This record gives sequence, C-alpha cells and structure tokens, in this order.
Amino acid sequence: MNDFITVYSGDLMRRIKSRPFIIGLVLGTLAIVALIKLPTMLAPTIVNQGTKILIVADARIAAQARPMLAKTLTVKGVVPAATTINRALLKRFDADSAVSITEVKTGIRVTIFAKNPTSVPSGRVRTALLPLQVQHSTHLTSAQIAAALNANVEVRSLSTKFHSVHQAEAAQGLAMTLVVLLYLLVMVNSQVVMSAVAEEKTSRIAELLVASVDPMVLLAAKVLVGATLSVLQLVVWVGMGIALGSGAGSAGASSAAANPFSLAGLLGNTLSPEVIAAFIVFFILGFLQISTVFAGVASLINRTEDLGSVSGPMIIPMLVGYFIGILAINAPSLPAVIVTSFVPLLSPFVMFARMAVTQVPPWQIGTSIALNVLALWGIAWFAGKLSRVGMMLYGRPPKLGQVWEILRSPS
Repeated sequence: MNDFITVYSGDLMRRIKSRPFIIGLVLGTLAIVALIKLPTMLAPTIVNQGTKILIVADARIAAQARPMLAKTLTVKGVVPAATTINRALLKRFDADSAVSITEVKTGIRVTIFAKNPTSVPSGRVRTALLPLQVQHSTHLTSAQIAAALNANVEVRSLSTKFHSVHQAEAAQGLAMTLVVLLYLLVMVNSQVVMSAVAEEKTSRIAELLVASVDPMVLLAAKVLVGATLSVLQLVVWVGMGIALGSGAGSAGASSAAANPFSLAGLLGNTLSPEVIAAFIVFFILGFLQISTVFAGVASLINRTEDLGSVSGPMIIPMLVGYFIGILAINAPSLPAVIVTSFVPLLSPFVMFARMAVTQVPPWQIGTSIALNVLALWGIAWFAGKLSRVGMMLYGRPPKLGQVWEILRSPS
C-alpha cells in the first residue's frame, strides 16, 4: 500500500505541474467557453440570413402579402410588378432577395430572385403566403381563411420523466453535450496513460521501478492518476459551463431548453440526481476499463512509434459506444440500444444516454453497473498479467503466442 501511495502521489504531482496538462486544461476550458458562447453570438446571424426581402407585386397584392411576410421576414420595401429585378435593385434596398408575386388562375405565383440561392427562406415565404394562395384560389374572405387555417395543436407527454417539450429538448441537448464530453475525456486521458507507460518502458525507467515496486501496483497507480486528472478536468470544464450558462437567459423551462447547460437546465427537471450519479459512475467505469486496457498493452511496446498502430484498433470500441450513445438520445428504446447498454466498454456511453432521456428500469441500471464492474476486474487481471511480463520484455514486440503464454502462466 505504501508503494502505491508513493507512486500515485509522485506521478500525480508531476502530471498536475506538467506544462502539457496545464495547457490542455486551459485549452479545454476555452473550448467550453466557445461551445457555449459562439452559438449565442452566431445564432442571430444564422437565423436572419437571407431574411431581408423586397416585394415585387401590384399594389393590391402587395398590400395583402406584406403583413403576411412581415411576420417572419424583414420587408425592406415594395416595388411595382413591372420593375426590372437585378442585383443593383437589391443593393439599393439592402435586400437579400426579391419576392415577385403575380396572380394566376389557380391562385398566385411566387418567384424568388436571390443573391445567394442557398440562403433563401423559401419555406417561410411559402408558409406566410399560404392564406393569400387560398384566398385567390377559393375567393373566400380573409376571416374565413384565418379560421380554417387556425388548427390548435397541443403536445402532451405520456412520459413520466418529462412533462413538457421544453424539458425533453433540454434533456436531449444536455445529454448530447455530456456524451461528447465523456468521449473526449476518456479518449484523451486513456491515450495519455498509454503514452506514460510506453515512455517509461522505452526509456528503461520501468526497469528501475519494477525492481522495487510490483508492476501491477505501478499499473494501478498510473491508471488512477489518469482517472484523478480526468475528474479534475471534468469538474473544471463542467463548472465553467455552469458558470457561463447560468448568466445567459432567464430562468425557467424555456431558458433550460435554449441553454441546457445553464443552472436552470441543471437544477430543473432536466437533470435529476440519479442521472448526475449515473454520469459520474459510468464515466469512472468507462475510463478505468479503457485506460487499463491501453496501459496493459503499452507495457508490451518497445518503441513509441508503435503507439499509433496499437492504439488505433482499441479506439474502435469507444467510437462504437459514442455513436450508439448519440443514437440512444433520440431512440432510447431501440433493441440494439438496450442490448448495448449492458455491453462493457460500450454501456458507459449508452446507458447514461438512455437514463438522461427516458425512464430506465432500476434492474437494468444495476445489471449494467455489475457487468461493468466484473468486466473491469477481468480487464485489470488481463492488463496486470501483461504488465508483469511486458515491463521487462525488450527487443522485438511479442507475438500472439507469447501473449497467450503470458496470460496462461500462473504468476
């Protein structure tokens, strides 16, 4: 136990004070700031792109169409139907496009002349002018058309987890953010653990360490140092997200939906204590599983150049778990999603995503945690066997037969 504490504390202090960790923590914090602030800053520009229009129509049609279009678009002016439409005309009115409206036998014909066709809000124009099309094709009054098109639509949730659309949308947004954060933390820090083990092996520092410390104790200390640093990064990044999100928007369900990382989104019905606990538990289990595998395999490497070729295939389970976790946010009841939420290495991503957006039976949560704990024990045994022999194995990398013999050996 004393050996573990010595190795753990020494490696932890060295890693915390290291320049790469400090730079990574700062850059990660800046990335969180950008993720939260940039959408708010860019949203008005993106939403309003192409919305400044010029109406080209006869006076009677223009008088009917202008209030309809002005509800969702910015009408910069009205010109007669005979006006020549070109870029100079749009520039004179500071418009993005010109909406030409003419009357035909079947109703109205609308033609949009735009500077940039990809930014034309044709859907908004079509929806706004629908009453005008109905009026000209059926000759009904404006009041009759308004009554006919006024369909009352109400969404009621049958879920016991969320009672409104705002809560469900906020939960999905927050779950997406946390799944991405989970993936990044696990992937980056697991590879850091792998690099640290490989560096000690290739520099022959490991020879000195294993002379006085059990290789399994050394491996456990390395993995737990990585877990500690991951939790530290998580606390800093999530804390920054909460601090920035809490100052944006007003409190309440609408604010939580617009910015689920806000304090309103976290403390409302969006994120229950069970989901917070699930994120922490599955984050720790997922990190320990994957980083232990990485560390055990790294003990067999004799050249740091081999890290990329070895770590590449081991990233595949994380990628699979990440993509299924994203799928689970929108379809938590799919059979494939339910099954993979019990599979170790995958379930840390999938089970958390399911819990964030829907009610998961307690027995499924307990079974998933138990399977992951058992898998962690097996992975630790596997990595420990590799590390015990691999740390002293130099020269050519071992063949599969040698690895099998290492696993079969009693010591």
